[in-house]
Amino acid sequence: MRKEKSVGSLVALLLVAAVAVSACSSSQPTPPANEAAKQAPKEVTPQDQVKWYQDCWSDFNEHKWDEFKKCYADNATSLQGGYGKPNVSGADAIVAASQDFAKSFPDGHGEGQLILVNGNKMAGLYFLKGTNSGPLTGPDGKEMPATNKPFGLFFGHYIETDPGTLKVMNEVGEMDGGTLAAQLGLSKMPAPPLIDKGEASPKVVIAKNDDTEMKNVETDKAQIEAFNKHDAAAFDSYETDDYVWHAQPKDMNKKESSQGNKEFFKGFSDAKLTVSSIWGAGDYVAVFGNLDGTNDGNFPPMKINKTGKKVSVPYLEIDRFEAGKFKEDWLIFDSASFASQLGLK
Repeated sequence: MRKEKSVGSLVALLLVAAVAVSACSSSQPTPPANEAAKQAPKEVTPQDQVKWYQDCWSDFNEHKWDEFKKCYADNATSLQGGYGKPNVSGADAIVAASQDFAKSFPDGHGEGQLILVNGNKMAGLYFLKGTNSGPLTGPDGKEMPATNKPFGLFFGHYIETDPGTLKVMNEVGEMDGGTLAAQLGLSKMPAPPLIDKGEASPKVVIAKNDDTEMKNVETDKAQIEAFNKHDAAAFDSYETDDYVWHAQPKDMNKKESSQGNKEFFKGFSDAKLTVSSIWGAGDYVAVFGNLDGTNDGNFPPMKINKTGKKVSVPYLEIDRFEAGKFKEDWLIFDSASFASQLGLK
């Protein structure tokens, strides 16, 4: 009996095992389509980028620093010309630099005027305004009392995000420190008047990477080459007759711009533009680069005789094209840094 019972138990165990194996080997039910969609990574669209970008600006404007930090990768880099923060690395340091700005300008905020998108690259033209009601940090690192004066100027913004994610990897933020200082009464350098009102909402342009955009980029490169050759006539040939250069300290028409270039070439005989990034979006081309040169000649616009000193300043430029030619462009760089390198105060 014991033997028969043992055999019966063994058979029962084998049957249970067979059922278990059969159950495990049978196909599992396919999850519903909506569940599969939830598991798949969401594609980041240009529209997603624009919303994220504007949300990050809102976090900056509203001093939501914890949320603002999420806009940056942990190892992000930021070049912040015009506010004494030339090179900042890491999300924490970038947020700290923004907090420093907020201490000096508690009501400081940016209002979008133009947003360009091409892949993981974005460029923005923002109207930055506020009141200096908090202490300022001088070039020597010491605090200066607030001037309680308002400011309003253009801020050029360029970012590269980590492909596939909404995190800034590299950032360039350019505003003219010379204009800022002049509007706050801290400098007698000529500067454009305070801008007190911008567009209610930004114009958004998403790149198509079509023939028109490619041709605009090539035209931009050709004009940069003409600048580096100091060929003023060739430089002018790429502009419409009613071209406008939104420069510092004032806007210039085509004739004024041409004369300004000729004077610059005399004052800086080796002046050269080096481009780090250039791309198109619709009728616009965004350029980030560096201007280098030696002041080996007189330069009347700044009322200086040759100093023999070298200058090196980063710049952001956004150009708008019409029928294949430059219609207008915004050039933003830190004139205070330019003047300081020449030994001017």
